[in-house]
Amino acid sequence: MMNSSHTPPSDALPTDLVGHVEFGLVFSLVGTVIFYVVFLAIAVGSVVGNILVIISYKNDTSLRRRPTNVFLASLAAMDLLTGLVAIPSYMAVRTIISEFTCSMSTRYFLFLPGMICGVSSVTHLSLIAIDRYIAISRPLRYPRIVTKRRCVVALAIGAIFSIIVCTWPVVSMDVEQSFCGEQRTDEVINVLVIGLCVVIVLYFGVMIFCYAHMVRKALEHVRLRRTLSKCAESVQTNAQDARSRLRATVTVAIIMGAFIVCWLPIVFKFLFLSFFQYSQEVFLIVQVACELPFYANSLVNPIIYGYRNAHYRVGYQRAVHGCCPCLADKPPEVESSVYSKQRPSIV
Repeated sequence: MMNSSHTPPSDALPTDLVGHVEFGLVFSLVGTVIFYVVFLAIAVGSVVGNILVIISYKNDTSLRRRPTNVFLASLAAMDLLTGLVAIPSYMAVRTIISEFTCSMSTRYFLFLPGMICGVSSVTHLSLIAIDRYIAISRPLRYPRIVTKRRCVVALAIGAIFSIIVCTWPVVSMDVEQSFCGEQRTDEVINVLVIGLCVVIVLYFGVMIFCYAHMVRKALEHVRLRRTLSKCAESVQTNAQDARSRLRATVTVAIIMGAFIVCWLPIVFKFLFLSFFQYSQEVFLIVQVACELPFYANSLVNPIIYGYRNAHYRVGYQRAVHGCCPCLADKPPEVESSVYSKQRPSIV
């Protein structure tokens, strides 16, 4: 699939691209077509799926009633931007050799949307983990602690932090350097990689801490539900609340697990590029194979929402039926009645 067999430097293109850069393709024509088909499918799936999530959230009052769903809707918006902006710019810079894609002043800015969306996604998952921790450990105080306004403020702070973390190494680069020439950029790349890895590790530490405590609390709620299953109706309501919180926690744990699985290849890629010697063919194969699940994560969450929550599932059906009745039947009335009586849950 690759055009040559030279050993690349630490950057992303072959060493024979020195001086003036002529237009060309990194992969062969067949490889380029396969690359575009796969990533275009991911981009389209991400855009469609996350639009359905946002429409379902907007049209469902029971989903909007829970402040936590602000995080999920915002995460869907970020995944939507991944499909609309980050993936197309990534496709161009990974497949096209030109003055524009090789210049240091533009190349990293083409990767910037993907980095910002990635770090922002980790920020969202950390905020969701903190929210679930409060819901499980402080159920009575949760409505007073977590409000829509505080959720929006937390998201705004997280967005600003993500932009700063991803842009400061880029704006500090020497824009006169060429990414395709003989000049090496190891120091800049290492600073960027180390910074992103530190941020991701800190975020994952927060998530692991929260979920470790949530597992213990969730097991306590399960035992409480079994103990109180034959008590008065008001007590049964508390048990239902505990079951709802447990289900929400399990679903968010699935989302976080899928996110970690999709991000592990990126960590491997950073380690591979930093500590191993490799040929150009191996370099490009490892690079694309590790980045594929990273971008595919943007279409995973809508699938999880639809699988775990009837509110989102029926919302998807209604949105598709409203846009194109020939593609989806209108949700049956019996399902709608059950749907309307469900206790509002974030997932």
